[in-house]
Amino acid sequence: MINGVGSGSSTTVDPDTLAPPKDDDTAKAASSGAGDGAQEKVAKQGSALQAAETQTSVWDSFLSNLPEADPDYENPLLSIPGTTSHATDPSKYNAYVASVLIDPADTVSDEDLPANYSNPTPQEFLSWHPAVQLRYLRDNFTEAQIQSGNTVIGSGDNQVGVIRSDDKRSLTVVNELTKSRVFQLTKTEQERLANNPIFLTRIAPLLDLLPKSGTDLASSRAVINKQINDQINEVKNKALTNKTSGDDQSKFNTDKQAYIKQLEMLRDDVPKSGIYAPSDLASEMQEIVKRFERAHAYFDVKTPNLANPARNSRDVLTPDNNASINRGYAVFIEQEQRILAIKQAEQQMLSAGGITNSDGTISRLDLPTLVALIQNQASLKQQAVITMRTEQLTQLNQLSQAYAEMQRIVNEALKKFVDTGKDADKEKHTLSVSFDNPSQYSTAVAYMFEDYASGKPHPVEKEFNITRPTHDMINNGSGSKNSFKRTQWERFSTQLSDAVTLLNPQLLTNDINQDNREQNRAYEQATGTVRRSFDLNIQIARGFS
Repeated sequence: MINGVGSGSSTTVDPDTLAPPKDDDTAKAASSGAGDGAQEKVAKQGSALQAAETQTSVWDSFLSNLPEADPDYENPLLSIPGTTSHATDPSKYNAYVASVLIDPADTVSDEDLPANYSNPTPQEFLSWHPAVQLRYLRDNFTEAQIQSGNTVIGSGDNQVGVIRSDDKRSLTVVNELTKSRVFQLTKTEQERLANNPIFLTRIAPLLDLLPKSGTDLASSRAVINKQINDQINEVKNKALTNKTSGDDQSKFNTDKQAYIKQLEMLRDDVPKSGIYAPSDLASEMQEIVKRFERAHAYFDVKTPNLANPARNSRDVLTPDNNASINRGYAVFIEQEQRILAIKQAEQQMLSAGGITNSDGTISRLDLPTLVALIQNQASLKQQAVITMRTEQLTQLNQLSQAYAEMQRIVNEALKKFVDTGKDADKEKHTLSVSFDNPSQYSTAVAYMFEDYASGKPHPVEKEFNITRPTHDMINNGSGSKNSFKRTQWERFSTQLSDAVTLLNPQLLTNDINQDNREQNRAYEQATGTVRRSFDLNIQIARGFS
């Protein structure tokens, strides 16, 4: 029977114990207790019997595999995976697992085989019990074919691909795979999938995955490596055009390692997978490169010269002598380094299977705690992104304030116009702002929009693809203010208004709100995972009491 033990066995198995019921004699012997070695005596009776046929429960099975002299006999929990004993000597537990976790295909007797077993259609195959499917796979394909993933049921257009799991206890139906399900498979399962004809011809093109028909795993990995290396080289070779001193070059080369190392981590992960999503990878890299481009724009700005006399001022980018831009760059680099540190800690934790202590030892983590830590780190990464977006919003608001001040200055000039009719075209006025003291806010703002003194673009203008409007407000030779007609000032005012309209903070605000929601969700998931783990432990503890 399918629920029997061993091929052809008709003995039913108690689902609560994973073992068949015992006869009276055996039960009496087993009930005499572990202290007098009764269980081991029963285990030695009839060596031809299956191991599970002499066990009263999974727990007794575990105890029966440990000699009484073994120090773990009275404390078998020490041999469970994740403990110190198991880490140094997993053989006992592995032997226990091998004796209890029977190959499902072995539980299917010949009398249990369906009538259409010899030549099933894909639909019939999918309707079978999983144990029957596993036996069919074993009976009709070589182990080499199964390991390679070259396992297809049916013929012609009516085919279904199947992949056996690493533990040989379940099958994955290739035709039903989604992208998220593909990346939940282990590396070796993905490698089998990468060789399955149904996946290559039907699923991979549909989900935009590699390998697909016409490529293999090796060539796909080469494509992905090139995709990542191109981005790494783009970051490494990004030149500075405005800050070219040795110190500036050295500082920026050091700072941009935070971006390069994240891309290199993606490249290091390539051999760890068997299936790849080029578009998803491109999006992930683009997020890193986009943050790098922003940092580059904030670093590579000309140093302004707010001079006295003011007419000698040049490269005026902000009203605060670029102090706000420098602060923004520092925030972006600090948060990027924070993201890198979190990713590195996460990678180390996953590869080590726990937290590495200062003395080099590893504190093993149970699955719920591990998941909670990963979710918490995702929240911390999200917080770093929120901090950067908030700084972007601050920079945007400060630049918008400068634009608003320039609009106010122009509007003050427009108020001076009084003539109408024919004389209106002859009337000219200058700005009321003084150009004598560049340390004054209004003067510094005016120089931001003076055609000869202006420095452009501001990193925010660059990101929003805005060309800063400028006007010849001062005579570059004498330093005197130039006068213009009403229509000329109105044209400049309209240009300022159009630019302000493009400096819309709403998109950034929406992004920050979305990031906050995602961060809160990560914390809620982490808290929920720990709570469910705690509840489960309590239930288990009550079961032992």
